[in-house]
Amino acid sequence: MRLLIAIAAVAALVGVAAIASAARSGSAATAVTPSPTPRVWDWPAASPTDAPMRARPQLLSGFSVPVGGLEVPTEEQYLPNSARTYRAGYHEGVDFPVKSGTPVLAAKAGTIARIDSDFKDWTPAEEQSAFDDAVALGYTPAATLDRIRGRQVWIDHGGRIVTRYAHLSAVAPLRVGDVVAQGEVIGAVGSSGYPEGGPHLHFEIRVGDDFYGDGLPLTELRYALSVAFR
Repeated sequence: MRLLIAIAAVAALVGVAAIASAARSGSAATAVTPSPTPRVWDWPAASPTDAPMRARPQLLSGFSVPVGGLEVPTEEQYLPNSARTYRAGYHEGVDFPVKSGTPVLAAKAGTIARIDSDFKDWTPAEEQSAFDDAVALGYTPAATLDRIRGRQVWIDHGGRIVTRYAHLSAVAPLRVGDVVAQGEVIGAVGSSGYPEGGPHLHFEIRVGDDFYGDGLPLTELRYALSVAFR
């Protein structure tokens, strides 16, 4: 009799253990956290006269205006995609017209990827020759664009996002690899590379090999920039 009772008790314990194991398995299955839903931005409705967008780009946010006391301009001539006929090309950034020597601020925290501490501007003859070659080609070569931007600082923000600050008259005592905070002074406004444009900061947000807002009609471009500087 005692043997039968012992066997029954063991069987009961085995059954309880199996039920508990099944319960734990079920609980673990229901505790899995689903992946977060990607953020979807609400684009403004296009007017009937707007050209269709070339592509719906990634929208960025979290940048601050790189010149204190200014707003992001809305005039087309200061924005990406505006024509630059003197070199058969297009603008790739945002221009902030402001007096020479005005401090330039990091638009977002990141790591210095380029800083032109030693810089020599090109001569007027070199500049004109480069512009003539660009017009003959029908586009502006990358090397010419780099010379036009003059003295520069580039900041890497990770995720293939880089900001460029161009036409500077001077740069801060920083080196490649230094980490800078948002709002930190990285240089001063000037007109290096393209003195004909007068003193202003040329500011670019680069996404991989492309510039932010490339190909967007003006309505969508203004919206994309308003999101970037929220």
